[in-house]
Amino acid sequence: MNSREDYLSAIYKLTDKGSGKTKTSEVSKELGISDASASETIQKLEEDNLVCRAAYKGFTLSPMGKKKGQEAEEKFDVLKNIFEEVDVDNPGDEADSVEHSISREAVEKLESEIIDR
Repeated sequence: MNSREDYLSAIYKLTDKGSGKTKTSEVSKELGISDASASETIQKLEEDNLVCRAAYKGFTLSPMGKKKGQEAEEKFDVLKNIFEEVDVDNPGDEADSVEHSISREAVEKLESEIIDR
């Protein structure tokens, strides 16, 4: 199951860090889900003012959505780097499995202890 963070991160990447537009089919392909599932969640993100949609032209992130997408992407990257540093098999998969259950504060402390030492 993909979280809102996963969607925001995927849209952030697909829209060149929130600067461009993407389509539902691109998001569904990025997340490995059906177009219908992606469309349903994107509509919820739009209702929460995290996504801005232009009819027949795709959508992009709102300023708040862009901020949350960037934060999600950065959190994943830091966790992946930490897992690479401690030589965990499949660091990307490991980062993906814990990124939603760990606070940003905990990630920052881990980063300063492991990466920045």
